Amino acid sequence: MEARGKLWIKRLTAISLVLIIVFVASYWKSTENIIDKMDIDNEENYIIKLEAGEQGNVDLSTIGYYMALRIDGNESSPELKLTDIEGVEIEGQKPGLIESINKRPDSQGNLIYDPIRVFEIRDDGEYSIVNEGNTTLWLIDDLKIQSSLLSDGWILISMISCCLGFPLGIITLIGALILWRRGKRLPEKNIIIRENIMTTDELFKKNNLDGEKEIPEPFISSENIKMESPKEKYHVVPELKNEEVDSSKEESDRWKIWDEGQ
Repeated sequence: MEARGKLWIKRLTAISLVLIIVFVASYWKSTENIIDKMDIDNEENYIIKLEAGEQGNVDLSTIGYYMALRIDGNESSPELKLTDIEGVEIEGQKPGLIESINKRPDSQGNLIYDPIRVFEIRDDGEYSIVNEGNTTLWLIDDLKIQSSLLSDGWILISMISCCLGFPLGIITLIGALILWRRGKRLPEKNIIIRENIMTTDELFKKNNLDGEKEIPEPFISSENIKMESPKEKYHVVPELKNEEVDSSKEESDRWKIWDEGQ
């Protein structure tokens, strides 16, 4: 199990490194393309540009997400009026939190364009827009710009490699740390303590080494057995037999003398 885990860690590490390298290689080109597609002052990126007091007509559709912007730093309230061909005014909405912080870059990449109004169109058709303020305004289709970003190959490669490479690297690092800690603990669990198991004879000798041996050892080795010769074993018996023979002979002689009248 641990070997398979290490194998997968190596594979994921290699994939993560490849993705990060791809991201670094495509970063500069993708950044240039992003700036080029989001540069508000580029004629391809805005629908109409209105100076102070100017008026213009534009074709808008219901699938668009239209936003009016101006250069950041102007604190005056925006005065912008949008009407349909029948003269009905389309009331715009104040940008939400996400739109208000999503400033747009210029050709140098500086975030200087601030969203001031968002319009939702209910019917396709021609509309009239008037800039009644004292600043320059740009009207853009934000949905079209976002779609152009997602259709760019360099941007897609950079986004995918970034979104997958770094999280995968973090996951791989965490997995490697887990395996390392598990492998560090493993030898402690597998320690085998080997001791010589003492026999019954050895335990008896150990416990009765200094005491008197009142009980014979249960297992006597052949070294402790003392062989006795036949002479040592029976040396008393012959002597006893000789004494009995001599005494019986003396008694026989006495009876013989008494019987003969001597």
